[in-house]
Amino acid sequence: MHYILKVTLCCFLLFTCTFYNTWSQNVAPVLTATGDQTYCPKSQINIVTDFNITDPDDTEIEALFVQISKGYVQGEDNLTLTGSHPNILTSWSVEQGKLKLFGLGSNPVNYSNLIAAIKDVVFESTSDFPVDKGFSITIGDANYLPSTDHYYEYVPNLGITWTSARIAAASRTYFGLQGYLATITSSEEAQLSGEQAAGAGWIGGSDAETEGVWKWVTGPEAGTVFWNGLSNGSTPNYANWNIGEPNQFGNEDYAHITDPSIGIRGAWNDLPNEGEAFGPYQPKGYIVEYGGLPGDPVLQISASTNIYVPKLTSTNAATRCGSGDVTLEASAINGDVYWFDTITATTPIHIGSFLNRTLTQTTTYFVMATNGCLIGERIPVTATINNLPVVQSTVEYKNCDSDNQPNDGFANFNLDEITPFIIGNATALVTSYHLTYTDAESEQNKLPTIYNNTNGNVFYARVETLQGCFVISEVSLKISTTLLPQNFSTLLEVCDDDATNLDGFHNFDLSQATTTFLNEFPAGQNLSVHYYETLEDAEINKNEITQITNYTNKTAYSQDIFVRIESNDNGECFGLGNYLKLRVNDLPEFQVGQTNFFCLNNPETITLYTYNTNGVFNYEWSDVNGIVLSTSNTIDVTMPGIYQVKAISNLGCESFAVNYSVLESDTAKLNNDVICIVEVSDNNSISINYDNNTLGIGNYEFALDNENGPYQDSTVFTNVLAGRHFIYVRDKNGCGTVSFEVFILGFPKFFTPNNDGINDTWQVRGLGSDFTEASKVSIFDRYGKLLKQIRAKSNVWDGTFRGEILPESDYWFIAELIDFNGMVTTYKGHFTLKR
Repeated sequence: MHYILKVTLCCFLLFTCTFYNTWSQNVAPVLTATGDQTYCPKSQINIVTDFNITDPDDTEIEALFVQISKGYVQGEDNLTLTGSHPNILTSWSVEQGKLKLFGLGSNPVNYSNLIAAIKDVVFESTSDFPVDKGFSITIGDANYLPSTDHYYEYVPNLGITWTSARIAAASRTYFGLQGYLATITSSEEAQLSGEQAAGAGWIGGSDAETEGVWKWVTGPEAGTVFWNGLSNGSTPNYANWNIGEPNQFGNEDYAHITDPSIGIRGAWNDLPNEGEAFGPYQPKGYIVEYGGLPGDPVLQISASTNIYVPKLTSTNAATRCGSGDVTLEASAINGDVYWFDTITATTPIHIGSFLNRTLTQTTTYFVMATNGCLIGERIPVTATINNLPVVQSTVEYKNCDSDNQPNDGFANFNLDEITPFIIGNATALVTSYHLTYTDAESEQNKLPTIYNNTNGNVFYARVETLQGCFVISEVSLKISTTLLPQNFSTLLEVCDDDATNLDGFHNFDLSQATTTFLNEFPAGQNLSVHYYETLEDAEINKNEITQITNYTNKTAYSQDIFVRIESNDNGECFGLGNYLKLRVNDLPEFQVGQTNFFCLNNPETITLYTYNTNGVFNYEWSDVNGIVLSTSNTIDVTMPGIYQVKAISNLGCESFAVNYSVLESDTAKLNNDVICIVEVSDNNSISINYDNNTLGIGNYEFALDNENGPYQDSTVFTNVLAGRHFIYVRDKNGCGTVSFEVFILGFPKFFTPNNDGINDTWQVRGLGSDFTEASKVSIFDRYGKLLKQIRAKSNVWDGTFRGEILPESDYWFIAELIDFNGMVTTYKGHFTLKR
């Protein structure tokens, strides 16, 4: 029988065949199954409630295949054969989600045994929240998808090109169905043909015709566009590209199910026709799809069933303001709606879509869809009870008639000022005011913050929480109509003598005027005085001046302060107006000068005087002991020192005392101690120590060798020739000029004895009075022969030796300079004789 089955199946692939002698045409079996059921999570369920195989000419078959064809989750889902079936073995493919039922020793199995076994195949999932599952039962080992009625087969073929795979797929048949490279148009099809297939391989998509326009080029979907663009493109129907695909990485025009080791299992990537030579992007095979082509036979070699997990399709929470009835809602498919009062409760409090409860506080219930088992997801559904605000139901508020039409019974009210009387210390509340109760209910026609009672003395406050819950209070206004006498005012006056004087701003103690205002009213009143910067602030009792004992005017020199006088007993006003005047008087301003400097070397009378004044003032001059020396705007002084003067205006404002130092100067005091000389160098210099008044108290400038200058501020002279020099120091303040003689010691580098009157002799220069006549210079030729010995202070050498003219050459000298203490300073060097 095993052999006959192979023959008849082969004939079936050709649709008809002619048999000779005892052979006849074999009829394919027909599989039927029932058993669409609901599933309780984590339980076992038979995949069919009934199953049958009808075959008029056969009674056995090699194997049956049961596959989770929809919703398969690897690692969670499992198919198992239960019961006693001694003639049947099973093999479970975790990767494909497929259970194979076959005979002992791979021998054929009787249909009756297979029918009984299929009825004992059970499904089980370890997930608390499984999805719906579909099962296919088929006589072949290709994957069967009931939703398409197509079959899918993975064909291993290492290194096959896409074009070869397309030809190979088209040459394959399955029970008479023509094969083609798979075209995948849904997520169910993608999972079964890709994720649950035995390996990665080619599928029938390509953009070789137009780059970036991916079409199915095989099967019944040939010509259908399923993707436009690269990885950031879009699909007009369905596509299942892997992460970052397609990427056109080197003319990649053919669709391929990606190797399971890369990215999303069962997803696609684009490859060139040959793929890669090795590694995960080397083609390993191709996916063949059977079904849907013209001429295909109608088969019933497969059957299918489904299990459905009850699930919630919607939940609706409820919210209300204050205690009362609430209704929660939930909808489900494939089961009933169960309500629980806790997430772990085992007994439902209600079954059905609507749960009605009377509540005083927010309560959360838990709802699930179920077919009677209590395993599954429970969704919280909350009935929110928002509190109503707690307020005063009626409020009376008083104000005074203090506008520009006093005593008419109308005035402005600041409604924000009323709010605290309604809500107390409550926060996170929104209050609005309306003329009618109906407007308050509908939150229409809100009154402005500044309200005049010409529109009525009764209105309504709507107090609302952030959650939209509100209550309404009634507000009544009461107004008083008394004022202080017309044109009443009080003046506070100060001199501008603070730290930032002469700016027109000063601190005032407003409380000094409080008694003046209170004295205008009958004794025994419980009154309070309040100060404001504007009339509007005073009218609506807003932005009150609180630092009344230390208030700085906001307008320079003068400012009106608005005064509000209230009864502390009933809030009525006795007066409101700009009754208080503030005035800041200028302090005298002036500067002090003197006619000239006081020269200590030639004392004379100096006149001090004021100028740049900002008015006519009285003055008072005094010395350091406070003795008044003059009350005029000038004073004559005969000695340097510090003098003080202050001015008093006709308003009695006294200036700050000005301390003035009489400027003095003097001629410079020069001596050797303050002069530093650098000599016998390539850059002789003279510098004068001008630090810490070493020269005197004057302001000095300096010149060299010319009393008439030019003068310089620098105390250093550089590149000074050896010899005698005079330093001149002049006082810039006009107190005179002094001079000082200095000597720069030096030895000329050359001389030219040609009788032109310039450098005709060689001698020591700048030898001052510090050295004696015993100082001498010895001159040698280059061989060390002594040519001449001269007195350093008075003799010269003319370039001869014993009357004979010496030639051009370098000559050497030793100078022995002796000071008056007998100390000898020796200098050695050379110079050039030029002819």
